[in-house]
Amino acid sequence: FEDECGPFDNRFNVIDFKTELKKITFSESDFSLNSLETDSVTFDELALQMLAVTESYQAHSRIHPKLTFPFSSRAYACSPPNITSDETITDIQIFSDNNYSNEFSSTDDISQLFDVIVYYDRNGYQRFSLNEFLSSKPETPLEIILVLRTPPESSQSFQFTIKYFQDGLELNQFEFTTS
Repeated sequence: FEDECGPFDNRFNVIDFKTELKKITFSESDFSLNSLETDSVTFDELALQMLAVTESYQAHSRIHPKLTFPFSSRAYACSPPNITSDETITDIQIFSDNNYSNEFSSTDDISQLFDVIVYYDRNGYQRFSLNEFLSSKPETPLEIILVLRTPPESSQSFQFTIKYFQDGLELNQFEFTTS
């Protein structure tokens, strides 16, 4: 019984993002995201989720097409490979509609106050400070979750504008404002 499978797409490029405000809850070793049930959450419950809208494709092998291996008539790889991107994030800037603190006005980039949780097919979810993550010139993940580390100095409501930049195939910049 022969069951051929593959080839599989192993690369993706981002063409858009689906964004949503979520309520995040952390446990010792995990987290959960839930829909917002009210218009306000505490700073440590706020999550800005960016799900990549992607197109996938196959990266072509560099092996010469006439190369054969006489010791094996066929090779089957029925588990799809982890999907990766050749695109890299160049910057993420975050602005607030109100002064966030005495140190950060509404015109200042407050991205240093955020952590990021990213999802890669091969590694699962990982958490970093946003600045540390960006300094690594990261490949584009399938999901980005921005989480505040520092509370605002006032209890007023805030809207955030996120400006995302990447060295991409189709998308180089994406911007959204929370509501």
